[in-house]
Order: sequence, then C-alpha cells, then structure tokens
Amino acid sequence: MSAADDTGTAMDPDWESPAAVTLGKQVLEKDPARGYIRASFIAGDNFVNRGGRIFGGFLCAMLDGLCGHAVRLTHETPGTPQVTLELKTSFVGRADTGKLIGEGWVRHRGKSIAFAEAELRNEAGELVAKGSATLKIGA
Repeated sequence: MSAADDTGTAMDPDWESPAAVTLGKQVLEKDPARGYIRASFIAGDNFVNRGGRIFGGFLCAMLDGLCGHAVRLTHETPGTPQVTLELKTSFVGRADTGKLIGEGWVRHRGKSIAFAEAELRNEAGELVAKGSATLKIGA
C-alpha cells in the first residue's frame, strides 16, 4: 500500500508527500484563513543541471507544491482530493544550490476550481521563479 492510499495519512494536515520530502520542504508558516503557506526547500547538488544551476523541473515541483499546499489549507474537509490542472512557471533569476524560500497563496477559490500563485526566492531574498496554478478540487 502506498502512502497516498493510506486514508489516515491523507487526513493528517501536517503530512508531506515523498516528493516534498525529496525537495527538502520544511513548513515555516501557514495561514488556512488566507490560504497561505511559507516553506523552505533544500536544493542539493543532485538538483543541478549541466549549466550548474538548479534544474527548472525541480523549481516547478516546488512551486506546484506551494500552490497545492495553499489550496489544501482552505479545504473544509481534511483529505479532500485535488489535482493540478495547469501550472505556469516563469524563471526570473539564478537558482543555485542551497536553501530556497517559497510562498504560496490562493488567489481565488470556487467550489470545484482554485487558482493559486507562488514565488521562490534565494536566501538573499532575490526572486528566482514564480508560478500560477489552476487546481481541480474534489473527485
């Protein structure tokens, strides 16, 4: 049985997926009333592309995780399923190994669709990447 199949795990609001663990995600702040999450990620040497920077796919995964977590915080029923329908990412700065700080927030939420945004910054506070996502809520 996988972790995703474990109903008890899905109901735990502090549970993180194996993907989030791989990305070194640590929640720093969350505000369910606003649909807001702040978290850090560790971009290790195993995330580096041939150009010596963090591979964009890892940055996308971090942004997707922030958007999804922000939406998950707004669910009335813990464990409500959701899936990302669309993710747009803009790479706007240099992403090197080390700690990245991300923020994600819900821009708008309806009954079955939510729109969220996220940003990733390096430890100096410089914007590295930003994204926006559309998520489907419910089965």
